[in-house]
Amino acid sequence: MSAAISKKLWFGHLYLGIALALPLLIIAASGIVLSFYDDLRFASPPYRLAAPAYQPRDAVTLAESVRRRFPHHRLEVLFLPTAPEHSARARLTGPEPLLVFIHPGTAAILAIRNGADQDGLDWLRELHRGSVLGLPGKIAASMTGLGTLLLWLMGLRLGFRRQGKAKRRRAKRFPELMAIHRQAGLLLGGPVAVLALLGALLNFAGPLMQWLDPPPAIAEPASARQMLPLPRLIDAAIEGYRNAPLERIYFPADASQPWRFRFLDGSWGFVNGQNGTLLKLKTPFSHWTLLLYPLHSGKLPGIKGHWLPVFCGIALLFLLGSGVHRGWRIVKPRSRQTSLCRSNSIQSIAHVSE
Repeated sequence: MSAAISKKLWFGHLYLGIALALPLLIIAASGIVLSFYDDLRFASPPYRLAAPAYQPRDAVTLAESVRRRFPHHRLEVLFLPTAPEHSARARLTGPEPLLVFIHPGTAAILAIRNGADQDGLDWLRELHRGSVLGLPGKIAASMTGLGTLLLWLMGLRLGFRRQGKAKRRRAKRFPELMAIHRQAGLLLGGPVAVLALLGALLNFAGPLMQWLDPPPAIAEPASARQMLPLPRLIDAAIEGYRNAPLERIYFPADASQPWRFRFLDGSWGFVNGQNGTLLKLKTPFSHWTLLLYPLHSGKLPGIKGHWLPVFCGIALLFLLGSGVHRGWRIVKPRSRQTSLCRSNSIQSIAHVSE
């Protein structure tokens, strides 16, 4: 690689990093906090119970309790408790969207919230995805993730060239900041870039799944559409997949849509509401789109996996800080030199005109 190309690549890396610094700072900082989403979400009532419920009621009893309390609303999603100290939740549509908290041991209604309201943790998640600015914000966040991959590739090429020169130099006892930046980018830039790419794709996971791995459709005629009881549908889903407990149930808006059952490991079961047959089973390894969230959140490696995105977020913050610091030290003298040259040229022109 010639010196001219290397110089252009270096300045491209510098200015792209400066351009992406603010959105990357927001995404990295919010991502570190969201790595502890479950711990923060279930830290206080009404998400957390005052006393653990070791013998929870079944999903049918919880659903009936909600339907009796809110007869003019349609039950859309039922979130089952994933730990004895967690409450169950139900999302309802109707005159106004509602989020209902249910005691899993007694099926009593604990609290009611407006389903359209967001708390601080929900807002932080939307900020991380860029959704606070709508579709343009999501596109910008995804483009930032792709830009992080480009930054790493440019830095990787520059780093290997730099290492070849460094072997001929005398080693310093204390490496400078940019030397640490370079080594951290070479060692940790890959995982950071992969995590950013997964996040960019995850922002549009819904359309990707609809396009590449669509849910099944029900082909029965309208005259034959009559829903089976909920217990039979739950049994059909559990019989079809026994590797993880049931986590939530999505209730269809009409008989033309399948019932969707989500399991704790991220698997999905689609059940025909008319005859109780399992139409399709999607596991995290059945299609790559289902691996986006477990890999990006660190849930796939296990209970300690969330520390991986935390570590990558901290590394990204260091790379941002050291890179912007170095860039500012380079750009500022260049801008001063340009201003000085302009002022000298103006003075020369004025002297000649006199």
